[in-house]
Amino acid sequence: MDLYPLRVEARRDESLSRWLWLVKWLLLLPHYLALAVLWTGLVVLTLVAYLAVLFTGRYPEPIRAYNLGVLRWTWRVGYYGYQALGTDAYPPFTLADHPDHPARLHLDPHEPPPRWLPLVAWLFAVPHLIVLGALYRTTDTPAPFGLTAALLLIAGLALLFTGRYPGGLHDLLVGVARWNLRVAAYLVLLVPRYPPLRLDQGGPEPDPAPAGPVAAQPSRPDPHPPVAGPVTALVAGVLLLLPAVGLGTGGVILLTVDAARDSAGYVTSPVQRLQTSTAAITAEHVTLTGTGAWTRQTADLGELRLEVTAPADRPVFVGIAPQSAVDTWLAGTAHDELTGFASGAARYDRSGGPVRPVSAPAAQPFWIAQSTGSGSTTLQWTAADGEYAVVVANVTGAAGVSADVRGAARIPDLTGPGSGLLAAGVLIGLLAVGLIVIGGTGLGRRHSAPVPGPQNGPTPRLNPPVTTGS
Repeated sequence: MDLYPLRVEARRDESLSRWLWLVKWLLLLPHYLALAVLWTGLVVLTLVAYLAVLFTGRYPEPIRAYNLGVLRWTWRVGYYGYQALGTDAYPPFTLADHPDHPARLHLDPHEPPPRWLPLVAWLFAVPHLIVLGALYRTTDTPAPFGLTAALLLIAGLALLFTGRYPGGLHDLLVGVARWNLRVAAYLVLLVPRYPPLRLDQGGPEPDPAPAGPVAAQPSRPDPHPPVAGPVTALVAGVLLLLPAVGLGTGGVILLTVDAARDSAGYVTSPVQRLQTSTAAITAEHVTLTGTGAWTRQTADLGELRLEVTAPADRPVFVGIAPQSAVDTWLAGTAHDELTGFASGAARYDRSGGPVRPVSAPAAQPFWIAQSTGSGSTTLQWTAADGEYAVVVANVTGAAGVSADVRGAARIPDLTGPGSGLLAAGVLIGLLAVGLIVIGGTGLGRRHSAPVPGPQNGPTPRLNPPVTTGS
């Protein structure tokens, strides 16, 4: 029989604790931390394996062993924890197969992946990801969780109140996990054969294993605990990825902003339409601190510009003033406070009070910067510490304001800082990837199958692992 190479097996405990599932999340915290590191390594090593398959047609055996070990570890944790709640046997901390644990994952020998598969595996997996996403996603129903989470909760409650785990729920949850693991193994190219689009329920695989001996990939004996070198390299590489990504992202942002500067050094926002039936539109509680340090370090930083365009027959006013002064001026009069933009449209929060004109804004003495004009007007301001409000109104203070506004800020040349951050991020990232490859392949070699050849003799033929269904 043509069996799928990745075999996901589970043996349900006949006697499960009624209450242990309530605290398994706490017991599994060390595993979750370990898996966060291991899965980061799996992603990096899978990218390396993709390149190896593309250019050499071979999947490096240490990477295969590492990735298989991570999936095996993940399945043991999931079966004990909140993928199935199928056992109370605490999962071991190892990438190797553990014959005594109820959750096992076995990879049969198979053909090497074709060179083109890394380019399209993610695309071919989309149908599976859609189905699995529907099973795991949070729905729009009143329940705050997805289908599998609801089934798991029902199983847990059944254990708590009856002491029994419904067999049908167990088989269904194991089937979903089996599907998920098959797709994961396909995406990391452990299995080049396309996963079946079906839900194979139950603890044992639905296709029985052959009765006779079959060729298998024996794990290299692991008589010693994991050496400190590979583990240290893997953890250090994962930890270095965080600053590498942060520095690289910061560099890209600075270079992107620098590319948007005009000849005068200003970065300008898109034009936004502001409109209200009240007498004023405000942007309030604009708090600035540390502006003295900005301007001391560079004269190009801190200059702001607002360009306002209104109908020619309605001269417009734009001004910046202390927040407290604007509050006093507009007290008791309805006005719209700008709170943000959604899909290009302005969003407002209207203050209480009647819709009525206000006294002419230009006549007020508290403006720090102001500008008026028919058609278009521009306000220039050098930022200073304080809490401010920006006001757009008609020159006469009449109700009904409509204007197109765009802001601009003057910034210095960011090419040097951006390039420096990006270069630092790339260098640290390369170092992190190198450490992850060293650590991951080092761990993988401890579980790799011996390579057949004259020095090793023929590949041994082993019986598949014995599993017991539910």
